[in-house]
Amino acid sequence: MSSIYDIFNIGKHGMMAQQKAIQVTAHNLANVNTKGYSRQEVIFEEGMPLNSGPGQSGTGVNAVAIQRKFDSFLEGQLTDSRETFGNLDVQKKAVSKIEDLFYESAGTGINELLSQFFNSMHDLSANPAGTAERSSIISRADALSDTINSVYSSLEQLQKDMNLQVKQAVNDINNISTQIASLNVEINRAEVNGQNANDFRDMRGRLLNELAEKIDVQYFEDDSGQITVIGGGMATLVEKGNSWSLDTKSDPDNYGYYDVVYSPNSNNVLKLTDSISNGRLKGYLTIRDSETRDAMDELDRLAASIASEVNQVHRAGYGLDGSTGTNLFSPSFEAGDVLSQDVGSIRALSTNTGTGSLTIAIDDPSALKFNNYELTFSGGNYTLVNKSTNASSTAVYSDPSSFTFEGLSVTISGSFDAGDKYSISAHKNTAKDIRAAIGMSDTAKIAAATAAADNRGDNRNAIALAQLQDALKIDGNSSFNSYYGSIVGRIGVKSQSINNQYAAHEFSSEQLSNMRESVSGVSIDEEMTNLMKYQHAYEASARLLSIGDELMQTLLDILR
Repeated sequence: MSSIYDIFNIGKHGMMAQQKAIQVTAHNLANVNTKGYSRQEVIFEEGMPLNSGPGQSGTGVNAVAIQRKFDSFLEGQLTDSRETFGNLDVQKKAVSKIEDLFYESAGTGINELLSQFFNSMHDLSANPAGTAERSSIISRADALSDTINSVYSSLEQLQKDMNLQVKQAVNDINNISTQIASLNVEINRAEVNGQNANDFRDMRGRLLNELAEKIDVQYFEDDSGQITVIGGGMATLVEKGNSWSLDTKSDPDNYGYYDVVYSPNSNNVLKLTDSISNGRLKGYLTIRDSETRDAMDELDRLAASIASEVNQVHRAGYGLDGSTGTNLFSPSFEAGDVLSQDVGSIRALSTNTGTGSLTIAIDDPSALKFNNYELTFSGGNYTLVNKSTNASSTAVYSDPSSFTFEGLSVTISGSFDAGDKYSISAHKNTAKDIRAAIGMSDTAKIAAATAAADNRGDNRNAIALAQLQDALKIDGNSSFNSYYGSIVGRIGVKSQSINNQYAAHEFSSEQLSNMRESVSGVSIDEEMTNLMKYQHAYEASARLLSIGDELMQTLLDILR
């Protein structure tokens, strides 16, 4: 009699086990297109045997666990891959935009407009009294200035867009961190009771990859199944069921753009910006603080060099109306012009503790380098350094002090403390502000001559202006056109490098994804085969119950 009951039990457990397997298979099929889903399978285990003659007899099968097909090493590589993808994707798109801004379309690029501007000077030298030639100079000066303004404004807007993306990325990071902490709790709650939190772990894995795409992360799992996540090399974002938020703070030393900061407690605020090494956040910071800034600075140098060199020659000549000392471009870069703190030409670091004042003016326009400088106070001395060439001037500070360096006249007064620093740039925002300084109604002021009287046929100053086109006025080794060409070339090389890195990473990421798919992915063909197998096994177990019932009925009939 007991053996018949054993048949019932075996059939019952078999049906329950196969039913669970069918349920899991259906779950796999339903999630065949779910990103980050890991295939699950039922682990079967034979039941504990019973001791009986002539030997132990089996008790059927049990579904003891639902296992997630998962390779932790491979998942770690995929997470690292998302970090690099986020960074390269941002840079690839942004550098492509920068490259497009400097693209020389027919007749409208800066290089072409430079050539047209100086060609108009050649035309003037052939007919120094010509009204059409003079109007052409003003028209082409306007076109050149407007195009430089437009490119600069677009770079500035891209920089601002990247800054806004920094804030948005920080908000996204905080949101994802909160969700991961919540899933930590759910996973622990399930697994402490002996369950496998497969779906929760998949959800957490997807969120971890989303987080890695935003910022470089390190993570590890403790014995309770909960992960600790560190972002940006030093910020604990998640620990067990707790999450900590990043924040953004305006940086006065970086034109008010956002720093990423982390506050582990109310008394401690850490700057995270410089330690972020990957992810979209790194890409946004790189484009904002390096790529756009470098292009803007180079464009400022070009615009300042054009305005300064052309104005110097133009001021020395005479117009048809006898005028002299007239600038063709604004700003003028004349001796005595004072650098403005309002546009960032002089910036005191926010960490300065001294109360002194600094005034910088142009002393000798012909000696200007249009590089960036840094003035530092240390041990009673001050040092002004050209950050491009490392040329410097150092002296003992006495209140007040004045000195000249590379065309600049510097006056400092008041109290300065050791460590006080100032950033100086004579060309800051020139590409944004450059304009033609002579209007169409003043063509007579175009200075083609070198003498005031009887100068209608005097073309000597026009020739001098035209010769500036090929003069090596930038760093002593570049003409205006060749310097602009070097800007375009540098950006092109950067773009090509990013594209190559992106393509290589795309290939390796695809390989990793294929490897993950082979381990964790759902195959419809395989699952349908399993479904049929489990269905037949279920039917066989049900048949056992039917057979057991028949045996029981036969036995009862005999006993009657």
